[in-house]
Amino acid sequence: MNIDLAKTVSLIRGGLLDHRSTWESYFESTPSWKETAIQLTVPLLLANLILSFLFSRLVGGYAMYAPVHGGFMAFILSLIMLLIGLAVTVFIFNWLAGVFGGQKNLDRAFAAVSLAVIPAWVAGIIASLIPWFGVFIALAGGIMTLVFLYRIMPLALGIPAENRVKHYVLSLLAVFIIQVVLGLMIARDTMRQMDAGDFSKRSDSSSGFGSGMFGDLQRQGQLMDAASADVYDPPEDGELSQDQVEAYVQVLKKTRALQEEYSRDVESIAAEIEAKEKAGESMSVSDLQRLYSGAGTAIGLNNAEMEIVKTGGGNWAEHVWVKEQLRAAKIHQGEGSDALEHNYELYQEFQEELEAENP
Repeated sequence: MNIDLAKTVSLIRGGLLDHRSTWESYFESTPSWKETAIQLTVPLLLANLILSFLFSRLVGGYAMYAPVHGGFMAFILSLIMLLIGLAVTVFIFNWLAGVFGGQKNLDRAFAAVSLAVIPAWVAGIIASLIPWFGVFIALAGGIMTLVFLYRIMPLALGIPAENRVKHYVLSLLAVFIIQVVLGLMIARDTMRQMDAGDFSKRSDSSSGFGSGMFGDLQRQGQLMDAASADVYDPPEDGELSQDQVEAYVQVLKKTRALQEEYSRDVESIAAEIEAKEKAGESMSVSDLQRLYSGAGTAIGLNNAEMEIVKTGGGNWAEHVWVKEQLRAAKIHQGEGSDALEHNYELYQEFQEELEAENP
């Protein structure tokens, strides 16, 4: 099948100016995902990458996926990250549709994501032509894509009205977290090429990944890179010190507080949006801005413990070792060696705090 540029342009124009009719018309024929990729996804993706890369170099505009100072390797990395993001988004929204009472359909899910992403990718091209203020155009396009994702998924996958918010929120959070995990497999080697320095300095540095989700990806990469570089030589007797256990307990308390804060934020946003849906009100741009911000923050949810250790100047390798010794002491209840007996006594001393933070 050859690319029909006239159809591609028609889909992009309709997706921006008359999106509802364009969606309904496109889903009537239920095209295969390959057809959608050829007629819409691939041409728009390449146009976004190539044009934003060229325009940003010519005029110094904002380029989210093609950093001005990154060169050819940054371009290739951006292409890989875009493909990963697209695949993960399609898979998650499609899979969770079945969980929330919808009908899984890969072709329709792929089409839905491809149509929804039109504002973000078109805005990316425009943003690269505008120095300084291009980032706001890119942000507006990203927010509009989130709005479109929320509106198009029930149409594409038949999500029941009562489950729309749950499906959307959980899918979006899962997409962000999975993209971080997969993206780090690619990005960590790049991070290691950065100049050596302490974690706080590297966290504030710019490596060309942009803001938003990719900014969070950069930060998580730096966090894991810093943590993986930690080395700890445990004592030969394998015994914990009182100070080590006290420090461990304090980290767990702060971790639980941070995780609860993240959870409250997401639950509050979801509850407010669900209440609007029940009242017959549509999700507003401000709602999507809050959700986008909350989702971006939630990317680091699973790394909260690591972040607290590193930003507090701690040694992640030592923290993990302390955790392992306490767990072993609890399992064996102090039996088997002098170290287990000693560590279990410390565990019992802090048992209330440890069990409170590890229900």
